[in-house]
Amino acid sequence: MSLPTHDSQLATPNSQVKTESRFIALASLRHGFVLRAVGSVWRRHARVYRQSWLVNGLSPITEPVLYLLGFGFGLAPLLKTIEYHGRVFTYQEFIAPGMVASGLLFQSSAEGAYGTYIRTKFQHTWQTMLTAPLHFNDVFAADLLWAATRGLFAALATMLVSLLFGILGVREIVFMFPAALLGCLTFAAFGMCSAALAKRIDHLNVPIFLIVMPMFTLCGTFFPRDNLPPMVRRFSELLPLSPLIDLLRDQNAPVLLLATRYGILTAWFLIFAAIAYRSLHRKMFR
Repeated sequence: MSLPTHDSQLATPNSQVKTESRFIALASLRHGFVLRAVGSVWRRHARVYRQSWLVNGLSPITEPVLYLLGFGFGLAPLLKTIEYHGRVFTYQEFIAPGMVASGLLFQSSAEGAYGTYIRTKFQHTWQTMLTAPLHFNDVFAADLLWAATRGLFAALATMLVSLLFGILGVREIVFMFPAALLGCLTFAAFGMCSAALAKRIDHLNVPIFLIVMPMFTLCGTFFPRDNLPPMVRRFSELLPLSPLIDLLRDQNAPVLLLATRYGILTAWFLIFAAIAYRSLHRKMFR
């Protein structure tokens, strides 16, 4: 017997009247409950995360930090300085924003992809929550924000290490934060888009190998994109990690250029979020 839900497509004839009555009674209070509903689902994910926080926290903290320390200090004596968009950086200053971007890329997209897929396909967490007075929008937004939060953990950890080693200053970190937050939301939406379109869990490897890894290696994380062959460079500049890295690294760019980069990243977020929303809604209520 199917569980009752607020969506008429899943409700049985006998349960539909009861379901509709319950949600009509709540309709007048709906707008006041939106933030509370999203927050309750987000806190549910946070409580699950805290049960194994040490294991869950190892990868987002250690991976970008090891890259930063290994490449930043290991290659710095060889590379000395790098010119980027008319500015001269030490290699440590150059690579630190790239490590912030790559850390949030991997964590946000992984949580959005694997976390959402497991909660919808195996654990049926979404289906269970939709039998409560929760709307699909609440559950979707909470999963998106939780995946973005996981990416923000990695970004903040890398920023903190860069600050402790004197690579980045407080001003640079404050400037980076809005771009990092938008990047977390963008790649969280990308991960959820992957989860929505995947038929089996091993299909989630496809966007990792075809999109995530090319972004990590080609979008200017370790070296300026100008060093790439022209065709490869143009391809890399179409990927959403490129404007994010530029925003994190080039803090003295003209306002119009900054606005353009924010606009491109926002467009990617809206595209990924729209595909994920429609596909997951169809998957839940088909």
